[in-house]
Amino acid sequence: MFDLLLIDANNLCHRVHWAHRTLMYRNRAVGCLYGFFRSLISFRKKYPDAFIAVVWDHKSKRRLAESKAGVEKGVIPGYYKENRDTREKPEGYEAMKAQMLELHDEALPLVKVFQVEVEGYEADDVIYTYALKHKKRGGRVIVVSSDQDFLQLLDEDVYVFDAMKDILWSRKRFLMEFGFEPGLWVDVGALMGDKSDNIFGVDGWGPVTANKYVSRYGTVDQIVEAVRAKSKKTKKEQVLLDSGERLALARSLKAMDVVPEVPKLRFVRRYLPEPVEAYFIENRFASLLKDVHRLVG
Repeated sequence: MFDLLLIDANNLCHRVHWAHRTLMYRNRAVGCLYGFFRSLISFRKKYPDAFIAVVWDHKSKRRLAESKAGVEKGVIPGYYKENRDTREKPEGYEAMKAQMLELHDEALPLVKVFQVEVEGYEADDVIYTYALKHKKRGGRVIVVSSDQDFLQLLDEDVYVFDAMKDILWSRKRFLMEFGFEPGLWVDVGALMGDKSDNIFGVDGWGPVTANKYVSRYGTVDQIVEAVRAKSKKTKKEQVLLDSGERLALARSLKAMDVVPEVPKLRFVRRYLPEPVEAYFIENRFASLLKDVHRLVG
């Protein structure tokens, strides 16, 4: 059904780490490692013919520069994703980061997945770029992430699988749920903002109001034009009109970028089961041994 499976690696690592955070071996946390491989096996069972690419995150130079300019001009009160750096990290966070590094450098190179990251771009942008390229060639794509920003990519050839909730998002499902095209999801995000990414939308506009206006009028620009034409405006509508620069910045921060150059998706060597088996035995992942063939074939 799908011939390209794109995994939001940082997102999946966070999800599986906290799900298996108590799993230890020799006084070392291994839940992230175990959970990631368990998920890979599950994906391979569901989509046996798909090419799997694991996409890692980097900081977005564009978004950081735009948010810095916004702060300096007084448009927004804080930098893009600044809250992630300043908030107190939960217990177990450093153990997760160490396992992510091991996954990237030591564990995933043992199995038949393609790892990719592009300096200056977030995983969202890299995944977006591959999805566009692949569907132009007539392929079908599934993005694995619980990050709802990816819903803006949905169309007849691009799906999003939320492994946390076991939900497969399609364009049809999105239309039934929200009543407007998935491409407008970025406008919803801009209007209501995003606390997790420190994106500041229109004050007082939550998901209900944002969905209502997008469903009725369309894009942010179309909403502003329609509201401006009204002879009488509600308080929320006036706040919208007074938030022009902030809203434009929020939409820009929410929109995904096309990466000018991404590595070609291909494998250049054979993958053998023995190194994977040795790694699983070393970390006592005995329950995964029976499926090693799925990771190297």
